[in-house]
Amino acid sequence: MGIRHESTTSDTHARIHIEGLERDLRILHLSDSHLTEADERDPEAVPHAEEIGARFNDRTPEGQTAREVFEQTIAYAREQGIDAAVLTGDMIHFPAWAGIERVESGVKDLGVPALFTSGNHDWHFPYLEWSDATRQIHYPRLERLAGENPACHSIEIGGVRLVTLDNSTYQVSFEQVAFLRSELDKGQPCLLFIHIPIWTEALLPGVLDQWKAPIMMCASDGWTEETRSRWKVPGNDPSTVELYELLTQGESLNLAGIFCGHVHFGHAGLYREGRWQYVAQPGFAGGYRLIELLSS
Repeated sequence: MGIRHESTTSDTHARIHIEGLERDLRILHLSDSHLTEADERDPEAVPHAEEIGARFNDRTPEGQTAREVFEQTIAYAREQGIDAAVLTGDMIHFPAWAGIERVESGVKDLGVPALFTSGNHDWHFPYLEWSDATRQIHYPRLERLAGENPACHSIEIGGVRLVTLDNSTYQVSFEQVAFLRSELDKGQPCLLFIHIPIWTEALLPGVLDQWKAPIMMCASDGWTEETRSRWKVPGNDPSTVELYELLTQGESLNLAGIFCGHVHFGHAGLYREGRWQYVAQPGFAGGYRLIELLSS
């Protein structure tokens, strides 16, 4: 399958030529809007919504709120005539019902098929322990955005499979790896959407500069005992290593690219020969990526 990425320094666009594509496609990729909305349904979250919301509003363009930036991005995407949209996590800073409904409303406004996968904030309230137990308690709330199985999902658009895997704990399960293999085995071109980028040598310096820790999936070098404890990444599960090997050296050449967020800056670079990983700028700062898939 012939796949060619146009070299780019743009953080808002990606152009990928795919041999035999049924038709040209445009897909919105949005990540890390960090909406902080809460109401009487989640009373403990209300004071955090005010405090954390003010912090993000200081980092938005032109003094807008994160919600206003999110709504403007949705309106822009509609004007572009997109065919689908994928949201790759931390769309909300915690899983209050008000925030979930705000994202759900924005997705409906797009009027196109859409996918959502979780980030490390979507299921975690700041006053609770960051743990798998907390994740499992709040996971059902995300079904309104991610469907009945938030761990993995896919849709087909114009002969291209858009696949999501939840790697918001820096790990994936063997079941998720099997799901991706089954999607790849269909033989169609695929795009993978995850929250946390996979480790690449090119991405590492920027991540360390920004976060002082290698907060990427399957990173090994650059951790300290303190940062592993703070980010809750004790190591790499065997299933996570298996996914990384599938992506970087396995039978996954019909995977045209990986799209992710999490680190709050834009990046585009190779993760294996001929295949690129694209990291989106954060949505609260006006970031997004318009993916153009072009027949060739």
